[in-house]
Amino acid sequence: MGYNYDCVELDRIDTANTFYQISTAQDKASLETSIGRIGLICPAILQQTDQNLAVVSGFRRIEACRKLRWKAIPCRILPQDVSPMQCAEIAITDNVSRRSLNIIEQARCLRLIERAGKDAAVSPEMATLLGVPLNMAFIAKMRTVLAVSETIQQRIILGNIPLPVAMMLSELTPEDAEAVSAIFNTLPMGLNKQREILLHLNEISAREDIPVWQLLEEEPIQSILNSEDVDGNQKTRNLRLYLRQRRYPRLVKAEQQFHEKIAALRLGEGIQIIPPTNFEGDTCSMTIRFSGIDDLKKVRRKLSDIIDNPIALKLLDDDYPLSSTS
Repeated sequence: MGYNYDCVELDRIDTANTFYQISTAQDKASLETSIGRIGLICPAILQQTDQNLAVVSGFRRIEACRKLRWKAIPCRILPQDVSPMQCAEIAITDNVSRRSLNIIEQARCLRLIERAGKDAAVSPEMATLLGVPLNMAFIAKMRTVLAVSETIQQRIILGNIPLPVAMMLSELTPEDAEAVSAIFNTLPMGLNKQREILLHLNEISAREDIPVWQLLEEEPIQSILNSEDVDGNQKTRNLRLYLRQRRYPRLVKAEQQFHEKIAALRLGEGIQIIPPTNFEGDTCSMTIRFSGIDDLKKVRRKLSDIIDNPIALKLLDDDYPLSSTS
């Protein structure tokens, strides 16, 4: 494929056309400093159109040169008859050859292939180049991250929001997604805790007919988030506890009553009584740990004390079993 090499005036380059743009807005100052110090080593790649010169690759380089007040830059210019799919492959290859792409950039590449090839499938070669599995379901999931705002995309790039959670956020309204992602960006928590919190928020929102963003503005949650005398980890624990209690009030109450009775039984070391899962049943289980026959005899005496204790008869006599975890 032939290129024309030329020094092009920046005013002639149409950066408003972002069809082929892959790079995200990051580390612009470093690039500007580098170009200002040693010049533009790698020319931008353009394509001649009927009206002007469109950017195929090099958006960040062109922006940096404009900030440096350059008038013209060296470019490689593709002829007008190069197809959109060929240009897309050039743009992707040029970006991948320079650095590792973040997840948003990978998603942009997948979308670009789809657009340029008019819903063309991702080839095995391109999937390998991008470092993504050739799995249509996974590729479809990756594209969903582009449905969220740029603010959330930046939080994804920083690693504060994992891909599975980003997919869940893409299904929310923009207001709800922004409110939830702001919490995930602030409080330390991994994938499972984020997913748990988001699930509880969605279920409470649906049951109480209140938007998620409005739910997060309520005083109990704001009090947790704005507390100055606890660290981020404790705030996360407090938020999870509050949401779980609000989502499953009967279950949490049952757990509290059960643990109070267990504490009153004074089981001691080596004995543990476990309630039925979610208190949906009337059968407890017990584990016993011992290190020898003398230890086992002590446990036997303790079991006799437990059986004779009236509290043991009341372990599951409140509102159990629960017919549901509501």
